Amino acid sequence: METVWILGDQLNRHGGALRHRDPADTRVLLVESRSKIASKRWHRQRLHVVLASMRKFAAELREEGFDVDHRSAASLADGVSSHRAAHGPDRIVAMDPMSWDGRALMYALGVETLANDQFLCGADEFRSWAEDRTSLKMEDFYRWRRSSTGVLMDDDEPAGGRWNFDQDNREPPPKDGRSWPEIAPFELDDIDRQVAAALPVECWGDPPHGLWPTTRAQALERLHGFVADSLPIFGPHEDAMLRDEWKLAHSALSSSLNLGLLHPHEVVAAAEAAYRDGRVPIASAEGFIRQVMGWREYVWGLYWLWMPEY
Repeated sequence: METVWILGDQLNRHGGALRHRDPADTRVLLVESRSKIASKRWHRQRLHVVLASMRKFAAELREEGFDVDHRSAASLADGVSSHRAAHGPDRIVAMDPMSWDGRALMYALGVETLANDQFLCGADEFRSWAEDRTSLKMEDFYRWRRSSTGVLMDDDEPAGGRWNFDQDNREPPPKDGRSWPEIAPFELDDIDRQVAAALPVECWGDPPHGLWPTTRAQALERLHGFVADSLPIFGPHEDAMLRDEWKLAHSALSSSLNLGLLHPHEVVAAAEAAYRDGRVPIASAEGFIRQVMGWREYVWGLYWLWMPEY
């Protein structure tokens, strides 16, 4: 039987090395590294959302029928070694990690890797775009991606007649005392409480209280809520900050994207659909889409283009 190794930021059943996998011939490995946990003083909510999401993902895979080896180990390498000793897999397959060091570890452990598909533009595709350019501007990259994917395009022209609505989205913080869309916390379950109770004493910050999604279902609920309640007013104040308002109209979806609970394609598609349906003005839809398929993808591409020197 083959093993698919899933890292803590690859929690996607239908992507990466788990795509098209059948429980009948696949075992799944997840490793919680004690050395990683001990490597820094984590914010309680950050460490909680990673560990709780991993454990809930493991539970979902077991419900589907997968044999899941979810273990705590001194390090990722020790976890893989002990898994091999216990199960003797024919081979171990994983999706490329998000970091250069992570990729090097996979190679050192003899793990076969597949290209990372948690972004809209793969590293090789970005490299091809950048190859003959004398300058690498995010705006050029963003327009290329819009043109090549058809996102927010009307035939060959950008929707709304402009590529960029930045000039409409630079209003200063409002001083009228308005209320901003709130997000309801999710109720903590047994896994949440178990993780929270076992967090290292060195952690800092407020304890987990359900602010960040820890399952795909929760992440989808948060996405739909953002598109309905916050995206319509997102644009004008997207660059503003207020001392007493932590979120304004932002999505709070970064952790779900970074853990794999959401894919950027479905986030972009939801924002564009809201614009096409007349529920969201073009400046808000375009400004948000630019953050997801512009800046986020651009930084990801540059990282792999310039590593390891970068």
